[in-house]
Amino acid sequence: MSMQHALRKAGYRSERGRTGPPANQPKREALKLPSSYLEVDEDNQRYLRSAFVAKNTIDPLARQLGQARLTTGQLRRFFNHCRQIERLLRTEDESWEQVSAKFHALSSHAQYARSAGKIPQEFTEFIDANVRRVETDSNPCEAFLRGFMPHFEALVGFASA
Repeated sequence: MSMQHALRKAGYRSERGRTGPPANQPKREALKLPSSYLEVDEDNQRYLRSAFVAKNTIDPLARQLGQARLTTGQLRRFFNHCRQIERLLRTEDESWEQVSAKFHALSSHAQYARSAGKIPQEFTEFIDANVRRVETDSNPCEAFLRGFMPHFEALVGFASA
């Protein structure tokens, strides 16, 4: 018996050639994280909130995305896109204004991949929520470099396990 046949027999349905969870499976609640990556201390210094990299918050998200059939290849594709933006900011000395369009394109890339059946809705929601979190920050470049990238890095790390 083929893997596809076994999965279909177990109640999984195929969507554009991809196998996913049964349609009647209850949707998992989205991970609730603070609206900002960075918190301000008494000296007015901004630092990363631990919830964005902590095992107890990111590991469940990684497991949820894995159960929703997000492949490590797709995860790495989006992460590498962000690494390229990070490189432009850190080594090419480009400004946020020069690279922000590449960052904002993440949402459209995610929507396209979702419509093609390549990534689950949960990952599209992850991308959209984080794009909003960066763009609404008072310093989007800092939010991207010191907030989003460590957060995404933690997700990649926990997802690989």
